[in-house]
Amino acid sequence: MFESEKKLRQLRVFLEIASLISIIVFGSFAAYALTAINIPLEVKEPIEILDYPSGFSLYPGETVTFKITVQNLASVTYFAEFDFSLNDTDYQAKYVTFSNHNYSIAPGTQELSAWLTIASTAPPANLMIKINRKTDTPTLSPSPTPSSTPHFNTSLTPSLKLLGKGSRWASPEGKSALYVNHKDHWEAHHLTDGFDWGPWFSEETMNKWRTAVSATLEQEGFEVTFKGEVPENLTGYDIVVFEALWAVEPKHAPLVRDYLSDGGGVVIWGGVPCYFAVDCKDRWPGALGGANLSSFQDWFGAQSFVNTNGNAFLVVDNPFGTQLDNGQIVYSGGGSEKAVIMLNENAQVVALWGSGPVFAFTHEYNKGRVYYQGEINVDK
Repeated sequence: MFESEKKLRQLRVFLEIASLISIIVFGSFAAYALTAINIPLEVKEPIEILDYPSGFSLYPGETVTFKITVQNLASVTYFAEFDFSLNDTDYQAKYVTFSNHNYSIAPGTQELSAWLTIASTAPPANLMIKINRKTDTPTLSPSPTPSSTPHFNTSLTPSLKLLGKGSRWASPEGKSALYVNHKDHWEAHHLTDGFDWGPWFSEETMNKWRTAVSATLEQEGFEVTFKGEVPENLTGYDIVVFEALWAVEPKHAPLVRDYLSDGGGVVIWGGVPCYFAVDCKDRWPGALGGANLSSFQDWFGAQSFVNTNGNAFLVVDNPFGTQLDNGQIVYSGGGSEKAVIMLNENAQVVALWGSGPVFAFTHEYNKGRVYYQGEINVDK
């Protein structure tokens, strides 16, 4: 009997020890399983200013235009504004005016143009300029995804859809686009040598064109570089888009011819062709013979420029793979709209004005391609 009681006590002790061990083990496991894990998350500043002027020396009444080199380290395009301020806020309020522009900053490195003006009544001073990027209401657009068959953006107007796809046709595999635009040309010239050019387009209009065209090009997979001048060498770009009328001069026609011969893509819209023909700094190049395009017809693809009005409609079905239909109106104009006539034999008409002139066409020259379009509208 004593033996059985002894065994019973041993059994109880064993069970108690086993139970205690299981509690300890389970408790340790539970504590291990519930341990929190912290992973650092850093949201970094995407825009860096790489280069800027070392200083300015101006007299009262003068204006200076300058460049700032920035780098966008992110994979999206930022539409940003830079805020220039002086260490003397009272002096700034009375005597100094800075440019106030919205910039489209694509991934990578690019130069931005800005300016400052000193009032004619300004007293002598030694000051410091501070540059900040305004981040209160940033607007982002998706970064370009290079592709031979980019997706179709149904939010664009028909004329922008056509311009975008025409650009992609001009450079089927291209990634880099140079956009010679009105806004950057205006920033570089309107306060100095260009004060009597024009009349200039409104800043609001130029901003709309710049934003809409660059977004359209990015939608087609191009990384866009903005310039207000035609550079001496175009070979660093897969496609060049000419918008700024007064940036173009007859001396640039041979440059474009050589660029096309080497396989470059060119997009020209509006009245730009006239400025390849004559040197003109207003909107009436026709008075100087600018309607005659025969001097560069070989690479451009049309002999004459004309003004027209009415509606422009497609004469081909689904041009460049778009969802636009034959006969569809792509632009409606009131008067003095841009067009060309007398195309080369190998040029292909894409759209016509109702009165007959050509609204859009394609042309191949040696290894290169040209796409021309008379007008765009950015608002539906």
